[in-house]
Amino acid sequence: MNSANDIRNKNFSLSDLCVYFDAENSRDEETGLVDKFVGLRFVDGKLSVHFPVGYAKPENADDRQIRLDILNLISVLSSFGTPESLLHQSDIRLKSTQVTFPIHAYLFVINDFLNHGYYRSKEQIYKRASSGKISWSRTIKQVRPQIANENAVYLEFITHRTNHNESELITLIHKFCVYESFSKLGYLFSSFVPAKPPIAFNKNFFTSILQAKIAHTFNESELLLFKNMLDIILYLDSSADKENFIFGTNNFHHIWEQLVDSVYGEKDKEKFYPKVYWHLNGSKADFSFGNSEKRNSLRPDTIMIQNRGKPEQKIFVLDSKYYQYGATKNPNHLPDSASVIKQLAYAEYIDNTEIRSKLPEDVRFFIKSGNIYNAFIMPADNESPENIGYVSADYALPQNSNLCEKPYHKIYGILLDIRTLMHSHRPHNIQAIAELAQKIAGGR
Repeated sequence: MNSANDIRNKNFSLSDLCVYFDAENSRDEETGLVDKFVGLRFVDGKLSVHFPVGYAKPENADDRQIRLDILNLISVLSSFGTPESLLHQSDIRLKSTQVTFPIHAYLFVINDFLNHGYYRSKEQIYKRASSGKISWSRTIKQVRPQIANENAVYLEFITHRTNHNESELITLIHKFCVYESFSKLGYLFSSFVPAKPPIAFNKNFFTSILQAKIAHTFNESELLLFKNMLDIILYLDSSADKENFIFGTNNFHHIWEQLVDSVYGEKDKEKFYPKVYWHLNGSKADFSFGNSEKRNSLRPDTIMIQNRGKPEQKIFVLDSKYYQYGATKNPNHLPDSASVIKQLAYAEYIDNTEIRSKLPEDVRFFIKSGNIYNAFIMPADNESPENIGYVSADYALPQNSNLCEKPYHKIYGILLDIRTLMHSHRPHNIQAIAELAQKIAGGR
């Protein structure tokens, strides 16, 4: 890890900031689960960028490629973060206020500055006056003239001026925010170092000025800038000396699930969930948990459908596993029996003829046992999806048996390139779905 001064050294490379998963020094050899920190961490003046499992260090990559990787990591964390994936305060030694680092405000201010420079007020203040710089168009519309000798005479005018004091204050606050933003994250964009602003940080004063400006600003681009500046000011404490910040998660498996589901999944997957109910003695009605997320635990991560609503329709039940196997190739790092049994139950539910009436109408008429498939999706560093084999249970497919009556009795292990998925996660990607379907349905 490196300090801000080191980062701007001519010999410094962004790759020096990056931390990739080390299979040889994995702290948990008994399980495939990986819940290590992924994201940006800046503690005691030292920055490190932690990539997820399967995201290998690129060979001969320059700072431009590393910069794209880091910004893409931020984008993925932002887009696919869920309440379950949020960073827990107990996992690090930072204060709670440091956990809520407003990274988007910092990036917005940097990007806005690189495109537009420092803020300069263009707002004019208008008022009625007998002298001053006259706005004739507003005067004619708003002031009734007096008639003298058949001529229109204006005794008052609408005049305009620029509030230089307020304008200069906003510019100084903007300079402070630009300097603050570049100090922490500017090197992700360029080697430019802005001058230190000639104004001391004053949280209450800065906040009141920005809030007043926001209340009277109707220009959308300026309003966005002021709101992001305010987020930065509110984040900083009275000393303006917060060197520590963190943006990331110790629960990246939730991000992985959301990422896979976005690219391959159907939006109405909840209609494919197995439902449970209690029949209580003495009760006239059964008690059902319905769609309760907390109580209805059998919830497949992703339902992928190829050729939906057509005779050649195929349904794939996908379970995203953020496991180490793609990096370690250690069989101990593969899904266990509990995951296997649940995966079989998902497919059996869809295949149940009595249940089909509850499934979406366009899907249920083309469901065939021979076109339902199962797969575990794990991250890796490979050019295309790789089928590593399958797992099953002896009650569904006896070991060493070649007779597989239903394809979903084989749950295939698929390794997906995590870098590719993070850089090109187009929702419901038809081409990606077809490629993954071939790897699963083809059994290799």
